[in-house]
Order: sequence, then structure tokens, then C-alpha cells
Amino acid sequence: MAVIGRKENIRELERCERSQKSELICVYGRRRVGKTYLVEQTFANFFAFRATGVESGNTRTQLKSFHQRLIEAGDTTKRIPQNWFEAFSRLERVLQSDNIRLSVHGKKIVFFDEFPWFATARSDFLEAFGEFWNRCGTVSGNYMFIICGSATSWIIKNVLEDTGSLYDRVTSQMFLRPFTLKETELFMKDKDFGWSRRQIVEAQMVFGGLPYFFDLLNPDESLTWNINMLILRPHALLRNESKKLLEATLKKSPAYNEIMECLSAHYYGMPKQECFESLSISQGTFSRAVDDLVKCGYVHESADTYSKGHPLRLQLVDPFLLFHYTFLSKGYSDNTKFEDYKNDTGRYMNWRGHAFEVLCMYHIDSIKNALGISGVKTNEYAWVSQNRDAQIDIVIDRDDGIIDICENKYTDTPFTISESYEKSLLKKIEMYRRETAPKKALKLIMICAEGINGVAHTEHISHTLTLDDLFN
Repeated sequence: MAVIGRKENIRELERCERSQKSELICVYGRRRVGKTYLVEQTFANFFAFRATGVESGNTRTQLKSFHQRLIEAGDTTKRIPQNWFEAFSRLERVLQSDNIRLSVHGKKIVFFDEFPWFATARSDFLEAFGEFWNRCGTVSGNYMFIICGSATSWIIKNVLEDTGSLYDRVTSQMFLRPFTLKETELFMKDKDFGWSRRQIVEAQMVFGGLPYFFDLLNPDESLTWNINMLILRPHALLRNESKKLLEATLKKSPAYNEIMECLSAHYYGMPKQECFESLSISQGTFSRAVDDLVKCGYVHESADTYSKGHPLRLQLVDPFLLFHYTFLSKGYSDNTKFEDYKNDTGRYMNWRGHAFEVLCMYHIDSIKNALGISGVKTNEYAWVSQNRDAQIDIVIDRDDGIIDICENKYTDTPFTISESYEKSLLKKIEMYRRETAPKKALKLIMICAEGINGVAHTEHISHTLTLDDLFN
């Protein structure tokens, strides 16, 4: 199957392959987002050397595996490298051999998958890799090293923001995000799902736009059947995926889970300081963990620019993790089915409404495009009043003198705006105006899955968007 979406990433990889200098490319992003697939589908026939880190393997295990890859690439040394400096010295000889495979434009493409796993505790992997690249990669003009990994926070700290031997050495970096709705639609068309856009939206609200998860779906069955089989039944393939996801992307620390559990109980987010004070972890651990969660895209951090001191707010914005923390970790038995969740109307409807809000936040570029402001700089966040009796789903604070107040509604039929609902909307906007005192015009935007029923009580609405607008 051809790569769905990722056009900009493919163009960038191909540009690096055509360049007249050596390239060190870093491809990173969360587990199951399709990093390895992207690289394989672009260059699989032209790898000069490829190695994959061994999950949880010690230094000896990593070197043993690397030794096997060296032999497959033509190295004749029989013993396992004693350290990584020796391993990279042998790799250098392999890459200098006359029969090494070259790409179309003469590059020697080396792919290190799960790069962080190579760097075990107290090993000399990073030092050896840095020395190798500084000595060979920057001298020769035909090396193309692609390093890839799910441990996003580790890669940012040890590669992209390194102040040692790898400082300023990465020539191209790609953070792979989950599929947009449009990319998911293309994927499902390619797989002959035959699902409507609404069904695609609901799949995205549960599985979060991860290609690997979508590839597991059975197109001949319903979404409910797939959720039961893949997530909810005992020993389901993805039942414990949230734990694996956090550990693979971050590291094994209870702080991440504690923060996510806390935020999952506050759909509109909460002040960062309040979140910290509710947990029994140190300030340093909390700050580092939040920074990691934000960099990985699991948590959205925004500043309240209209309050004294510009306090920060945190909000859980990952659909798959939101589903897990709403249901799987909160009191249901192992035999609970998705139909049972739906019978718990209050919890289910709260989750569904918030999952749609998270989906809208993720597709803020599509919303801005539909509003005709794609070129305007904006700051987006959810807002909660000081006494917490009013919330705004998404505030789009624009640099052009306007603030869009977005009300999101995920309903099965077109949404009807009653007179009382119109009054509550206007009251909410007035509370926002009074508490924030912005020097900008406030405009009401309705984002309704199935549109609005009729025109009654709609005179205060500037724009109405539907599901189709999110697919742009």
C-alpha cells in the first residue's frame, strides 16, 4: 500500500537524498504513528545499512544485534564489538567498500530505527555516534543517516537539543503527527471501509489518528465491534496500549500517569499550579514531566494572557489516552463492552462531547481555513470562568483584532438553538468579556457536527462549521 498523506515528509526525505552534502535526519514522534513505515516505503530498496535497537536490551545485547547487521552488510569480523567505538569503526569500513548499495543520486543511506534503545545506561553509544558523524559524516558528501525513534522526549533532549558532539548536527528533523481526518479518510478509502465521514470522526475520537490502530480495524465490522475486540475485551491487543505508549514515548515514571489521571478529570483543563498542588511529586519532577507531555503532543499548555501573571493551563488533548482514562481506568470490569459504556449516558455523553472538542482543537488549521484566517497568527485554548460556572470550548485569539468564541456540539441530528440556549451563550461571552477585558471584538462560532436546525436564534452567530470543514 502506498504511503497515505505525509507528502511534505516524503518531499523532504527525497530532497535530502538529492542534496550535495551528507545529511543527518531525525524522524521522531509517538509510538504507532508510522515513522518506520514512512522511511521504509521511501527508501527500502536503497538502504546501505540498517539496524534496529533492541527494546530493554542491555549494551551487550545491542552490540550483539548490531554485529549481526554488520555481518549481513559484508563485515567479515567474527567477534562481537567490545564497545560502540569499535562498532562504528567497523561500520565505516562497511560503508567504504566498493560494493555498498547506493541510492538513485549516489547516497549511502543508513537507517537506525529505535535509535534511543541503542543508548543504554552507561554505554558509550552517543559518544561513539557523535565522533563517527563528526569525523565521517561531515567530511564525506554522500552519507544519509536517518535516525528514528518513539522516545520523543529523549530525542529532543539528547539529539535535537544536545550541546555536545551532536550540537547543530541534525540537518533535517520531522515530528510525525497522527493522521488528520482527511488522511484517515484517504486511508480508509484505500482499505475499502466504505465508512461515512461521521463514522470516520468517531473512529478518530477513539483511536486518535494513529495509522497502526486503523490498520488493525476490520472494515467488514462496525466501529463498536472493533472497539470491543481491540480495546475492551480481556487480553485485547490494545487494552494496555496506553501504558506502553507513555513508556515508549517518554520513560518509566509514575509522574506521567499521575498527571494524566489528574487532567483527565478536568475536561477543560486546569491551572498548571493547581495540577501540581494536587499531586505528591516534587516541583522539578512535575515540571520535567509536563514539558515532556507537551512536547509529545499529549497535553496542551496555554497561557492566560488576560490574567495577572499570565498563569499557565494544562489540558489533556490526546483522543486515545482520553478514552483510556475516561473508561478503562475508572471502575469498569474486564467484561464491559462499548454498549455498556453507552448505557452510562452521563459519562458517555461527557466523553463524546469532549472528544469532539479535542478533535476540533487538533484540527485548528482546518477551522482557521474555513474561517478564512489561515494566514493569521492565533493562540488557541479552552477557557473556564473564575467561579467555574462557565466554559468555552475553544477560544481563538487572533492577531487581527478579533477573538473567536467557539461552541462545539457533537449531536446525531442538526443542533437546535433555543431561546434559552442563545441567552446562555450570550451570558458566557459576556462573562469572558468581563473577566478578561480584551481589547478585541468577540465573535461567536458554532462548530456543529450536523449543522444547525433552522435559523431561529442565530443572529449572533458569525460562522457555522460542520464536520465537512474539519476534513479540509
